[in-house]
Amino acid sequence: MGWEQVGFNGGEEVSTPHIDRIADEGVKLTQFYVQPVCSPTRACLLTGRYAWKNGMEVRPTAESRHGMLLDERTIAEALREVGYDTWMVGKWHLGEWQRPHLPLQRGFDHHYGHYSALIDSFTHMRGPVLDWHRNGRPVVEEGYSTFLLAGEAERLIERHAGRSPFFLYLPFNAVHGPHQAPEEYLAKYAHLGRRGPQRAQLECMDQAVGRVLQALERKGLLDSTLVMFTNDNGGTRITSNGPYRGFKSHYHEGGVRVPAAMRWPGQIPAGSASDEMLHVVDLFPTFARLAGTRIDSGLPLDGRDAWDAIAHAGPGPRQEVVHSLEVIRAGDWKLIEEGASYYGWRNQPLQLFNIRQDPYEETNLAESHPEKVAELRARLAFHRKSAREPEQLEQIPGYPPVVYGEVENEVFGDQVKEDLAARQ
Repeated sequence: MGWEQVGFNGGEEVSTPHIDRIADEGVKLTQFYVQPVCSPTRACLLTGRYAWKNGMEVRPTAESRHGMLLDERTIAEALREVGYDTWMVGKWHLGEWQRPHLPLQRGFDHHYGHYSALIDSFTHMRGPVLDWHRNGRPVVEEGYSTFLLAGEAERLIERHAGRSPFFLYLPFNAVHGPHQAPEEYLAKYAHLGRRGPQRAQLECMDQAVGRVLQALERKGLLDSTLVMFTNDNGGTRITSNGPYRGFKSHYHEGGVRVPAAMRWPGQIPAGSASDEMLHVVDLFPTFARLAGTRIDSGLPLDGRDAWDAIAHAGPGPRQEVVHSLEVIRAGDWKLIEEGASYYGWRNQPLQLFNIRQDPYEETNLAESHPEKVAELRARLAFHRKSAREPEQLEQIPGYPPVVYGEVENEVFGDQVKEDLAARQ
């Protein structure tokens, strides 16, 4: 999703009233950073630690058996320790094969959705492999994934007994490719050509967000629940990241600065905004402190408690974001090391920008400020000492399986084959 696709960032092509409600009735975080592709961002959110430490800087492929490092403690585990029900509905993409990598083994009481990167939104297949699950069992069913995920979230909220608080992590597969939506939505945006299906997906996702908000409202929980909306990386080239340079997979601002908003009446002032520099790793310690759980029980966090910046217009908790071991932001300054590359972002020249003065990264100051380049290179050298090796990038044995999940494939594979054949 592009920076300016949501209404609260000026988007006009697609109406997003439900997403915008979160921002309008809460706070917009205008300098909220993530990683330039999805799995690293998801791992940063769940662990409060940078992707080059938690084993997810390289995302799993369709054939991967590796996943997020198993000694990482997740926010779901931390919240469950203080009595939260922990639910995940949607896309995981932190290891789709080995059982210890899957959501129910990483702190979630309930999971419904898919383990891998992308699926057909109607068949729930990734190529030849079924990737649709509920609590460790494959599910063969019809329906548009975005609306199915919304329905599951609604049911969890409606059935919640209220004896304990809950944490719902709801990563939609929209608006990721393949860009699919029900026919009535595709028709609405047909005039946009190849851009139309992604816009149809966005409208469907906004409606799904609205259904979740309405479920909270029906339960009498909307105003006592902290709700956040954000994106996992910058938009692709069929979108616009507004004034910011670059796209998904780039470490320029357009790849890593994303729409973000939080709503919690009585705690967050409506219509407020914060331009403090925040990173997705900051969500773990922020949520943990609000919930009263410990943040020092696992590996040291890179995140910082950002509640004062979010809710009280206070200063941000950080002066540095280590985007990668080749890209760093310190104060107003951002260094992109010579030769830096990442997926579709190739072999960069040495670049230095003053992001406060030049957020659109138009003026490279590397030659005129060699002392700042040296300073930031020294910081990168320091951080390289704490990098960790990911799991080995091995292929799923006998790929392709019938269904993702080693145990699911072994136990239910034959039945899934029959069910898929019957569906055809």
